[in-house]
Amino acid sequence: MIDVELLSAGSRTLTYVGSVAVAGAMLFAASFPRAADAIAPELRRQAVAGFALLLVAEPLRYLGFQLAVAEGDWALAFGPDMRWLGLQTPMGNAAGVRLIAAAVIVFVGLRVHALGLAAALIMIGSFLLQGHTVSGEPRLAVAALLLVHLAAVHWWLGALLPLSFLTRRADPRLAAATVAAFSARAVWVVVALLAAGIALALTLTGAELRPASPYQQRLLVKLVLVAAVLGIAARNKMRLVPLLKCDYALGAAKLRASIRCEIAAALAVLTASAWLVGVPPDA
Repeated sequence: MIDVELLSAGSRTLTYVGSVAVAGAMLFAASFPRAADAIAPELRRQAVAGFALLLVAEPLRYLGFQLAVAEGDWALAFGPDMRWLGLQTPMGNAAGVRLIAAAVIVFVGLRVHALGLAAALIMIGSFLLQGHTVSGEPRLAVAALLLVHLAAVHWWLGALLPLSFLTRRADPRLAAATVAAFSARAVWVVVALLAAGIALALTLTGAELRPASPYQQRLLVKLVLVAAVLGIAARNKMRLVPLLKCDYALGAAKLRASIRCEIAAALAVLTASAWLVGVPPDA
C-alpha cells in the first residue's frame, strides 16, 4: 500500500530540485556569461539532469494526486471517470508549463540566453498556478511574494554546483572574480528572499502564532533549516571568498567542501518546503 502523503511530498521535492537545477543553470548562465562559457558542458549536464528529474517527478505527482482524490483506491483513481482528472487541474497545468519551459532551456536556452531567461521565468512562475497562491488571499499579493521568493531561491541554489565546477575547471582569476561577484549579488538576493518569505509567512498564517497548527510547526522546521543554509553562506562570504584571493588552491578546496554542505542543507530545505505545502495554511 502506497503512503499517498509520502508519495506527494517526495514527488514535490523532486520537482523542486529539478526546477532549481534547470532554471538555476539558466539564471547562472544569464548572470555570469563568461563563467558559463568556461563550464558550458557541466552547466548543460546540470540542466539535463534537472529535466530528467522533472520527467520522473511530474508523473509521480500525478499518481499521488489521483490516489489522494480516490482515497487510495487504485481502481477508482485510474478508472474511466477519473483517469485524466489530474491533468485538468492547476497542478496538471503547472506541470505542463514547467516541462515545456524546461525543454526550451535544455535544448535552446543555454545557447540563446534571451529565450532561455524567458523560459526560466515562466518555469518559476508555473508554481504560481497551484498550491497556496491559488487559495491564499489577497491572491495577487501572495503570488507576487511567492514569485520573488522562488526567483531568489532558484538563482541562489541553482548557482551552487556551477560555482563548485568553476573553481575546479576555470581559470583561477575568472573563478575568483565570479565567486566574488556572486557573493556580492547574493546579499541582495537573500534580502529579497527573506523579505518576501517573511511577508508570505505572515500572510498565510494571519500573522498569528499558533503552536498547535501543523502548518506553523512545519514552517518552523523549514525556518531552522533555512537558518543553517544562511549560516553556511555567511561563512563562505566572510572567510572563504577572501581566502580565494590570498591562497586560491586552499580557498577553492575549502569552498567546494562548504558548497557540498550548503547543497545538502538546501536539499533539506526543499524537502521541508514540499512537506509544508502538504497542509493548508492558517489564513
